[in-house]
Amino acid sequence: MRSPGLPALLTALALLAAACSATSNSESTSETSDPETTEAPAATVPATPPAIEAGGTAVGLVEIDGTEIEYVTSVPAGFSIGDEAPLLLAFPPGGQDLRLTQSLVEGTYAPEAQRLGWVVVSPAAPAGVKYFDGSEALVPGLLDWVETWIAPEGGAPHVAGVSNGGISSFRYAAQNPNRVRSVISFPGFPRSSGDQEALADLVGVPIRMYVGESDTSWIPPAEEAVASFTEAGGDIELTIFPGEGHVMASTRDGTLIFEQLELFR
Repeated sequence: MRSPGLPALLTALALLAAACSATSNSESTSETSDPETTEAPAATVPATPPAIEAGGTAVGLVEIDGTEIEYVTSVPAGFSIGDEAPLLLAFPPGGQDLRLTQSLVEGTYAPEAQRLGWVVVSPAAPAGVKYFDGSEALVPGLLDWVETWIAPEGGAPHVAGVSNGGISSFRYAAQNPNRVRSVISFPGFPRSSGDQEALADLVGVPIRMYVGESDTSWIPPAEEAVASFTEAGGDIELTIFPGEGHVMASTRDGTLIFEQLELFR
């Protein structure tokens, strides 16, 4: 697949706006309980080769614990399987379907990631089960598989997400505090009481949150997270962009996101 450009960015923006509009009434900002999970026996890491294209993006499929997960990758030119590189695990917004996942990787993450030498892995939600509604249980196994073909710089991925992807990022970090180097949400927040309580376990993991000024239902939970994490001694910053809404022009091309990620390396 060719390297992303302006058309991919415009497509990503259109899909993101549509997804956010369609899910704005269903994306709850109220405190909820964590979904019930049962501990499963350790599964064998699949030997499936990754779908990658050096200097471009690719779409692939891998089976994790009996569940097929479609995913999108972006790798820099010159990358070879087994290389060490900074790794971004990017959770998609909206319903987290493959089309939106691919558009966000190509339009928002890939241009700067490829320029700066980052690898991006963005999983679509299997069977529409979002990464804070149950599919988060599959992410450690997915990451085990990713680590068979890339050595993450620093030993763990950085995590980012937009909207429902931002919520998913906090869920992942809450459940895997030793397998995350930083968290960036644009926007997002810890949605459940368990996610909020887990902030205390993430001291030492820098968190950056971005939200639009007119995205009024997302600002209070973000501010609450800042207060809680600051009290626990964590490194957290919230930026509110004046005049912007849920889909922010300030973050759409990925430049700001990767400027921040580079500081966390």
